[in-house]
Amino acid sequence: MSDFESFSASESVNQGSTAESFRLFQERMKVAAAQMQAIRAGEQKQKKKEDELAKILSEFIKSNQHNSDLLEFIHHITQLLAFNLPAVFILSLILLNFPELQTQTGLKLLTFEEITKAGAIENPTLPDIYMKNQTLPLQIKIAIDAWLHSVAEAAQYSPAKLLTTGQIANQLRPQLVDCAVYSLEYYLNKLEFPADPTMLKNFLTHCLQGIFQDLKHPQLGQGI
Repeated sequence: MSDFESFSASESVNQGSTAESFRLFQERMKVAAAQMQAIRAGEQKQKKKEDELAKILSEFIKSNQHNSDLLEFIHHITQLLAFNLPAVFILSLILLNFPELQTQTGLKLLTFEEITKAGAIENPTLPDIYMKNQTLPLQIKIAIDAWLHSVAEAAQYSPAKLLTTGQIANQLRPQLVDCAVYSLEYYLNKLEFPADPTMLKNFLTHCLQGIFQDLKHPQLGQGI
């Protein structure tokens, strides 16, 4: 084979290889573009949902601003909004006291009847484990347990944002814990089962730390 023939054959192979590489590159670019489009669509959908929930919080504040019984709630909500915590997470913290928000937000607390029907009533609740000195009725312990599991679910909506806004130097933001404590304290007082605020703070700090740890290391499945 002459040098010219050898060069032509080599050039043909190289051109074929280049064309195949370019084709594969184009396919990869199409896949990447589709993935980016899906990510953007998901982000837009999440932002729309977040805006809707923020509006619900805003309407809650506006409609209750002259209700002296709820001014403390408004104070906590306003603080957390100022720190840019996800609206869904803020709503989950107060949901225990405002079941009407379940319909508006899509967040749901399992009822005593639903838990009983599912057979989960035999399992120890979070108050059973971490509030051992409290003689609370089973129905209340189950309600608290359902509430905290709803908080954990709400944390999964915007985990990156919650980790950024809900912590200071890798520690829970105190205002977040204060809001949860007030919510539970209000709930128990309303049912005439008051509890020591310090004990409630220790209990909820432990539970919230578990939720945040699960956001940081979901593969470990620690949670609450």
